[in-house]
Amino acid sequence: MTVFADKKGFTLIELSIVVAIIGILAAVAVPIFDSFSEDSKIDELKSIMLVAAASQEKFYLSEGRYGSTGTDKNSLISKYAFPDDTTKMKFKTGIVVKDGVGMGYWISGVRKIHNDLHCWLYTSSFMDTTETTNFKEIKSGESTGYTGASCSW
Repeated sequence: MTVFADKKGFTLIELSIVVAIIGILAAVAVPIFDSFSEDSKIDELKSIMLVAAASQEKFYLSEGRYGSTGTDKNSLISKYAFPDDTTKMKFKTGIVVKDGVGMGYWISGVRKIHNDLHCWLYTSSFMDTTETTNFKEIKSGESTGYTGASCSW
């Protein structure tokens, strides 16, 4: 008969405890990682919206006015690097008119994350107003105050 008393190793119970601890840690870590992933996707959307803002400024320098995706979309995309829509993100832009003059612009960005829409609005600084450049989250169905800017796919 062979005696195993001098053999080194782990028992089945010890291995089971280690596997259970790893499972618990994974269950805690996955939701935390998922929220970081969602935040980074929203940050990416905002970053691309800033590229869109730069293309609006280039358009203004060249054309003497701000562009709109309603009438100037092809030119904004091909000549001024305005971001094109993808399967996960969509962008719109429009002109803010005050006293009959295009004083600034807005850019809306929508991104699908886990089949939920995340919508943001970027507004440029408008001359002779107290409004400043900023990002604002838009909820579905919320009025933005800008014609064409909405949280919809």
